[in-house]
Amino acid sequence: MSPQDDNGTERSSAQEQTRARDHLANERTYLAWVRTAANVMVLGLAVARFVNSTSVGSVVAGVLLVAVGASGVGYGTIRYRRVSADIEQGRFGVGASGAAAVIASTVLVGSVVAALAILLATRQ
Repeated sequence: MSPQDDNGTERSSAQEQTRARDHLANERTYLAWVRTAANVMVLGLAVARFVNSTSVGSVVAGVLLVAVGASGVGYGTIRYRRVSADIEQGRFGVGASGAAAVIASTVLVGSVVAALAILLATRQ
């Protein structure tokens, strides 16, 4: 017996395979968000700990990067769940999260630049 969708109609094997591929692609994208966020947090910890001397500037820069990395994990998780629900419901929004990705990348680059500026401004 073939699997049925929410309306009680049968789904084809090709539809099931496509849905599985979509879920796997969504999971890979989520893992990329988590990997990037973890790298930003590790960079923040390294800045806070391994700069020549632990100054207020290095701690502030480190905390900024850790906070941005943590928010990246949060955003990636929210995005993963939303896309997963869309896949299950058969919805596909073209470019629906394009603006959010641009904002996230701008925040990431801005935080790295701000951390560098803080480190250079507090350098003795």
